[in-house]
Amino acid sequence: MSDTRILAITGASGSGKSTLAQALVNACNGGAGAASACLLSLDAYYRDLSHLSMAARERVDFDHPDAIEFPLFAQHLAALKSGQSVSVPRYDFSSHTRIPEHTDQVGPARTVVADGVLLGAWSDLQDAVDGVIFVDTPLEQCLQRRLARDCGERGRTEASVRDFWHTRALPAFQSWGDRVKAEANLVVSGVEPMESSVAAVRGAFAL
Repeated sequence: MSDTRILAITGASGSGKSTLAQALVNACNGGAGAASACLLSLDAYYRDLSHLSMAARERVDFDHPDAIEFPLFAQHLAALKSGQSVSVPRYDFSSHTRIPEHTDQVGPARTVVADGVLLGAWSDLQDAVDGVIFVDTPLEQCLQRRLARDCGERGRTEASVRDFWHTRALPAFQSWGDRVKAEANLVVSGVEPMESSVAAVRGAFAL
């Protein structure tokens, strides 16, 4: 019987979820010995849209849960929970497709840290994980971070990012954010020093 624990980190797009998740994994592993923690990013599970034209891909609402292949994600969580490793897809955000024949091996590890904005919109979240951490960040700051990421790393224009934010990302988050924040096991600030947030998570879950 595996004693693996799964922690989920969620919050608005640009709240600092991924940064916290990576910092937490690094802190748990301490840079030595066998990995005691691993990272599982929900971003890797966006559905492959290679069967669609680029114009059709751009019309997909990537801030809706249907954009994520949650059955595969749930399967991988269950495997990690049982002490196995999983082959995680690699996703190309510039083309909205998975990179063929390229996967990343994740796990096994004592602690699995899963992060993603749409984790909060997943109806099975509470049943699939051992703890939920909500990153609470002012929404205007989230938008500025999303602009920096999507324009700088994903090849999108500022106009398209702002349009997606106001018509998709923000309304989607507002539909579940307050509920998940209220139900979370721990709420941390997305603007406080990262060291403080990591320490709060490790203290709350005895990592």
